Amino acid sequence: MGRPMLDVTITATRRPKLVRQTLSSFDKFLFKGVRCRAIINVDPVGDDIDSRRVVDVCQEFFDEVIYNLPEEASFPKAFKWVWSRATSDFVFHLEDDWEMLRPVYFRELLGLLVSHGNLALLRLPAFHAGLEHMKTWNKFMPWNGEFYEVPPAQRIALGFCGHPSLIKGAFVRATSRFLDDSINPEKQFHHGPKELIQEVSRWRYGLIGEPADPPSKPIVQDIGRKWAVANNWKKAGSKAFFTKWEKEHGK
Repeated sequence: MGRPMLDVTITATRRPKLVRQTLSSFDKFLFKGVRCRAIINVDPVGDDIDSRRVVDVCQEFFDEVIYNLPEEASFPKAFKWVWSRATSDFVFHLEDDWEMLRPVYFRELLGLLVSHGNLALLRLPAFHAGLEHMKTWNKFMPWNGEFYEVPPAQRIALGFCGHPSLIKGAFVRATSRFLDDSINPEKQFHHGPKELIQEVSRWRYGLIGEPADPPSKPIVQDIGRKWAVANNWKKAGSKAFFTKWEKEHGK
């Protein structure tokens, strides 16, 4: 079969319709013509009784699917499992509840990562892009002539998040070995062990987009929140430190 150009790491739950919506959009707007392999963990969360249904959906879009179907749900374990099995030079991290809204040329993203040796990743933004900055949450990422770049002082706080991103495999392998599989992984990139923070701080981080006035529209949107409300699931405890889902009481 040959070595895949791209490992697509997917943390998922038992919601096959949502996974099909996610993968359909990324297949249409980004992955077309790219030799990809899916690495997916399906946690037993949701109203579908069989995690394998999600794997079946993945097999509609990928020639090769490596999967894990644990008996207990854990987002940190799911994240570490998929990242620890990525071997390609480039990895696309994709949670199961994002929809891509418009085309992005994959080779252009790849070219930017290759041409900037210490650029760890390029994120597909869920935010509008202006002429000089992209507002990301309550911060502003400046346009550097090729992409919107996370300022050096904010690399640890804003460099990595779970939004869809094309990432160098070297970054994935260098950081995943330090992850604690009992703690929210995204938080560890910001407040994790010294070795992980040192690794994060030495890389650059970017978001793609087109400078525009009025601002250009986001490239991806979260489609998981509506599903959660409609199906009475919520993130247990603090959303910021999320590790598992729970069914809302009385619903």
